[in-house]
Amino acid sequence: MVGGGAFAREIHDWFAPGLSGGDRFVGYLDDGDQPMAAFGRDLPQLGDTTAYALAPNQRLVMAVGDPAGKVALAGRLGGPQAFATLIHPRAWVSASAGLGHGAVVGPFTDVSADSKAGDLLTLNAYSSLGHDVAVGDFVTLSGYVDLTGGVTVGDRSFFGSGARVLPRLTIGAGCMVGAGAVVVRGCEDGVTLYAAPARRL
Repeated sequence: MVGGGAFAREIHDWFAPGLSGGDRFVGYLDDGDQPMAAFGRDLPQLGDTTAYALAPNQRLVMAVGDPAGKVALAGRLGGPQAFATLIHPRAWVSASAGLGHGAVVGPFTDVSADSKAGDLLTLNAYSSLGHDVAVGDFVTLSGYVDLTGGVTVGDRSFFGSGARVLPRLTIGAGCMVGAGAVVVRGCEDGVTLYAAPARRL
């Protein structure tokens, strides 16, 4: 895993019990000192994100939610194609949906009919992409986020817990949508939205 913080612990606990076919987490990379062993996870820190060489049979898992952090780490570690996609067995992903490289799709999530997401999507527990949603690269949806049918989201946008975007709206690239916001109008790149109904910061 790339990252050793709280989200890395969540990913470990979601996926480690169900890995099959010889797959397992062998450790994590972190540029700080976040000992997962202190939280009861028997997972070693393998080094930082500048000094680790993947073995041929290894893939990375993005355990960082910050979109800018994901961009930087992917650039440093071989690009999105170096990252595995993990889909929790209690997630529902439509056969007509499409996910890019390195998605993390948590438990009780919904990736609905004909929705598409770019590389390194983070879909936290109970969040959803409605039908025909189109999401760019490096996007993060915190828990209980609802992008309803036909919504479009640009690259590197972040949605706080419980945010909702009404149908067929467009959210630009690099946007921040605060926890609990209800977005009733689309916005251009780089906008921060908060409250219900959402307004600009």
